[in-house]
Amino acid sequence: MPLNPSAGFSDPGFEDKEKPRPNARLEKLVDILTVTLWLVHIVYWLVVGGFLMLFPWLDFWQDNRLIYRFPDLQPILANPFLKGAVLGLGVVNLIIGIQEIVRLQKGLGSSVSR
Repeated sequence: MPLNPSAGFSDPGFEDKEKPRPNARLEKLVDILTVTLWLVHIVYWLVVGGFLMLFPWLDFWQDNRLIYRFPDLQPILANPFLKGAVLGLGVVNLIIGIQEIVRLQKGLGSSVSR
């Protein structure tokens, strides 16, 4: 005989109150994976930003195979305005990473308060 939900049974498949429901474990796993992906996303923005800020000022920027193969690129790559533009892209990436950190904290704060 099937159980009638209106007869006072809130969850007919959940007899033991000690064990968590499978859906609760799945939801917790999804939450952990979501936070992990957010952290990978944030680390990506911060690493790329740091790399773009530092790379134009390293010796490898002007001493590499590309310049030896195409010497006409030397004046373009040595131009401080190009180096500044790449540094600016790095700053933009760092700002995006910081914004994502704030966004993650706001999201975690709202999920904790539920």
